[in-house]
Amino acid sequence: MSKHFYSILLALMIMGPDLALAANPALGGATYQRHCAQCHGGNGSPTMAGAADFKRGQGMMQSDQSLLARIQKGKNACPAFFGVLNKQQTLDVIAHIRTLF
Repeated sequence: MSKHFYSILLALMIMGPDLALAANPALGGATYQRHCAQCHGGNGSPTMAGAADFKRGQGMMQSDQSLLARIQKGKNACPAFFGVLNKQQTLDVIAHIRTLF
């Protein structure tokens, strides 16, 4: 096998269990509608005072990992989704939210 193959294999082994599949905004959209739209609005414009306005990009100038941690822990009126959504579902939601602005 080629050196390139072994380099990729080594990189995947180092990344280990934290390696996420590519985020899917379409799947994230369905999850967003189920869990987030009641406060953040179906199109990202909030329906609840104090909720981030994703249509304007509020709170979105962070890495996916930072947003993942924030969604899992919750903040202010937004509940924690750790144990409700798995990591991949949360990354899918983040990918969907990034399409709103």
